[in-house]
Amino acid sequence: MRGRTPLVFRRALSEPLLLAAAFGSILLATTTLVALLTYAASVTDRGVRQAVETAPLTLTSTTVTSSVKADDYARIDRMVRDGITRGYAGVPHRVVSGARSDSYAMPGQEGRERPDLTRFATYDDLRERADLVAGAWPGESPAGTVQAALSQPAAEAMRVAPGSEFAVVGRLDGRTVKVKVAGVFRLRASDGDRWAGDELLRNGTQVGDYTTYGPLVVPATTFVSRFATSVSATWTAVPDLSGLIREDLRPLAASVTGIEATLRGGCTGCTVSTGLPAMLTQLDRAALVARSTMLIPVLQLLVLAAYALTLTARLLSDHRRMEVALLRSRGAGSVRLATLAGGEALLVALPCAVAAPYLAPPLLALVGGTGTPLWQNPGATTFAISAAVALACAVLLALPAVRGARRTYVEEQGARGRGDRQGILQRAGADLALLVVAVLAIWQLQRYGGPVTETTGGDLGIDPLIVTGPALALLCGGLLGLRLVPLVSRILERATTRRPGFAAAVGVRQVSRRPARYSGPALLLTMAVAIGALSLATSATWRQSQDDQARHLAGADLRVATGQGDTGDGFSALPGVTALTPVHRVRASMGGDVDLLAADAARLPEVMLLRPDLSDAPLATLASRLARGGTTLPVVVTDDLAEERTLVIGTSPVPIDVVGTVRAMPGTPAGASAVLADLTALRAVTKAPAKATEWWLAASGHNTSAAAAALAKQGASVTEVAALSRQLRDDPLAGGLRGALVLGFVAALAFAVLGFLVNAAVSARERRSEFALLGALGVGFRQMLGLLAVEQSFVIGLSLAGGTLLAAGVALAVVPSIVLTGQATAVTPPVVLDIPWPGIAALALGVGAVLLAVIFGLARSLHRRGPGGVLRSGEDR
Repeated sequence: MRGRTPLVFRRALSEPLLLAAAFGSILLATTTLVALLTYAASVTDRGVRQAVETAPLTLTSTTVTSSVKADDYARIDRMVRDGITRGYAGVPHRVVSGARSDSYAMPGQEGRERPDLTRFATYDDLRERADLVAGAWPGESPAGTVQAALSQPAAEAMRVAPGSEFAVVGRLDGRTVKVKVAGVFRLRASDGDRWAGDELLRNGTQVGDYTTYGPLVVPATTFVSRFATSVSATWTAVPDLSGLIREDLRPLAASVTGIEATLRGGCTGCTVSTGLPAMLTQLDRAALVARSTMLIPVLQLLVLAAYALTLTARLLSDHRRMEVALLRSRGAGSVRLATLAGGEALLVALPCAVAAPYLAPPLLALVGGTGTPLWQNPGATTFAISAAVALACAVLLALPAVRGARRTYVEEQGARGRGDRQGILQRAGADLALLVVAVLAIWQLQRYGGPVTETTGGDLGIDPLIVTGPALALLCGGLLGLRLVPLVSRILERATTRRPGFAAAVGVRQVSRRPARYSGPALLLTMAVAIGALSLATSATWRQSQDDQARHLAGADLRVATGQGDTGDGFSALPGVTALTPVHRVRASMGGDVDLLAADAARLPEVMLLRPDLSDAPLATLASRLARGGTTLPVVVTDDLAEERTLVIGTSPVPIDVVGTVRAMPGTPAGASAVLADLTALRAVTKAPAKATEWWLAASGHNTSAAAAALAKQGASVTEVAALSRQLRDDPLAGGLRGALVLGFVAALAFAVLGFLVNAAVSARERRSEFALLGALGVGFRQMLGLLAVEQSFVIGLSLAGGTLLAAGVALAVVPSIVLTGQATAVTPPVVLDIPWPGIAALALGVGAVLLAVIFGLARSLHRRGPGGVLRSGEDR
């Protein structure tokens, strides 16, 4: 008859509860997975932008150096600029050049064997990076007296001022040049990176074999016409990398690397130095590792969502077994039944595919994800991901119905009432096979230190086995736990049958007769609790690792850099400071460059932040050994220096006695070789003053805010543990995993509650007649509630215990390998697993309380329905 509602709609409306549960599961799955993938992409892009924008100029710039003369300067200048422009391949950049002349003897010292020296120099960007203190910028001096500018430190050291005139004599050609100081300038502190490595310009004085003052800065045309006599010139490319995206990193690195080959043909004397290709390559690896690491909670949630939906689909299929068998007996073929099931699944999934891209941003904002706006227009990629997830969910929803369409009515009648003791996966041994795969994946994760490996072509790629390892471990752990359900239920049945009590005996008997009915919800809850507990453990471990890294880099609560010879007067009076020690830091040699730290050994136990597991001996024991003194210098070294016996400071060898080793030295960069000595012992052995270059301070309760604020007002250079911790935690590439875990944690709990609610409601509905009969026999509300509580508490208790133990096992194997630095390198000091047992206990109690509330509501609903209507309806089919 025309106008009738299509069968697929009428069929869907006949099961509103299960279809609503399926809709909720698919919507939650698509929204969460879209949010997680969007989050992973945005975090890595933001991490790349932040890294390139905050990278020092010494890493991002490219410097070309060449010897030039007046007649070839213009040609080489043009060639270098063109080569750099091609190398930066469309990336906005600016090329600034500079040159420095040969040495000139200072006034009145031309006859000395080792006179003080000066040099002429030119910098085409100096005027915009410096402020005039006095006088004016020099003008062109094609002949006669040269007008020059000096930095303020150089002018003070040379004792000249604007208007001063003097003559200098060339060391190579003996030519006398008259100079007039036109102005004095001061470099801007904000442009310190631009002048890194140019000690003469920054300090005004450079001490080496000779003492050099200056430089005398002149305009470029003056320098080229009068001082370009086979002198060294440099061109520095300063790029603007703010628009760089992750996909541009490796191509740009390769292009910049090719600058040297481009220049080699026309400028044989050109040398290129740059740290940009290495930085971009490392950043690309870090972004890939961060994104792949964030896939781990995505896959965990994907497995959980798939199982939750499969469980709902199985309930729907079981509830319609007789209906499908009757349709088949009336001539409906497998294709027709499969079309009905598929249409019903698409009817539920398609709205989710459309809604998820719009719901993902509010979900991210709700869980505190990266400042995501509540509304944003999703792109084609987002809709494609949402559609793919929704389509996969539709397949999972329809699959049990398609498989069950082959049974006849008689076969369905014979199958009713028989409960499988084990699920199909356990009977096939798939859980054991998954265990082998999971162990292999986790072993590879621990071996490679991340889910990224090198491909056969030499590029980096995500290893799917490693990424799926934690999810597989959770799944196979939950499946193995299901093998305990029949065993535990039989044990409880024996225990309860010997004791009086209606609820306990009947409830446990119900579980023992049909363990497969309870295995599905148990596995779902186990995995959800495990994902939640694993998220808590990973987040706690990540936070603790950031604090450990900050303490190790700082070395003390506060580290104050001082000039040579500065004293610590006033530091002890800072608010909260409880102890302090002077530290002499210098680069030395011990079979290679090392960091030498010399401090007051007596104060080290109070000041130095050495994590106990980094040394076999306590810090107090190491400090007492350092203070012994003698003809050799007692030192504590990093493990790689344990066999060395001589320390070279400058050019002086110092015999040492290694009295202890540490795996990493506090106050030094990760992976650095370092030596620790007592300052007094060092001075005694070397007969040198070894003045303090910095002071290390300890604060009461490690609270350094007041002391750091006071030092900042004094303009001191301070390294603070709290500031370092904030800096490390704000790194998107290092902290992206934590945000993904929060989102996964929330979604896992939602799946757990939704799955349990649906399963409990369906189970109760299927047993309406049973409960009606019990009510007719005089079973009261408390007994009915106790019966349901015993049945479902078996699932809840087993799941909470199993999920917690499973999370602890997976965390022990996985978490230390996925907590990395923002550069995708191993953490120093090594990661120590931190399982927040109070938080996990609160999680278990909260989940248990919510699920018990669900049970109470179901019992209330069943008790309110009188037995008469149910017994007359015959709905318990």
